[in-house]
Amino acid sequence: MKTFLQLAFLLACCYIVSCSESGNKENANKENPKDESCVQTTKDPNEVKPMALMMRTMANYCDSMRLEIKAGKKVDSIRYPLMPFWTAEPTDSSVLETLFFDNAKIIESAWHALMTDTAHQAARYTAVVDACVHCHQSYCSGPLRRIKKLPLD
Repeated sequence: MKTFLQLAFLLACCYIVSCSESGNKENANKENPKDESCVQTTKDPNEVKPMALMMRTMANYCDSMRLEIKAGKKVDSIRYPLMPFWTAEPTDSSVLETLFFDNAKIIESAWHALMTDTAHQAARYTAVVDACVHCHQSYCSGPLRRIKKLPLD
């Protein structure tokens, strides 16, 4: 299981890097149409840090999972692996303190419950979104407008 999670993490990182490289190549050559899967939704004048990229990926995952759960489909950790954002370089290193890691554990626990409790995925998905909202309201400033669009209701 640990090897699987490591493989999933590596694949996700490769995807993020390929999107970044793809965007750079396309900017250099405007004749090629943009690959919509790699377009960054947020304009950031600074270099985007790995933690921010992981969180954006997780928000995209949540948006896709929301649609699947609403359609009565099951979601799984193969298609939606947990991004270990707490291990990545943040935009602001001052966030790396106890409360941040406590909130990360809550999100991790909720994510794992979502993937393992297939009978109650709607409720488990809501718990994941609530954990993200809680962290961004109580600790980390962040894209609450985007997160608040993720609930099933």
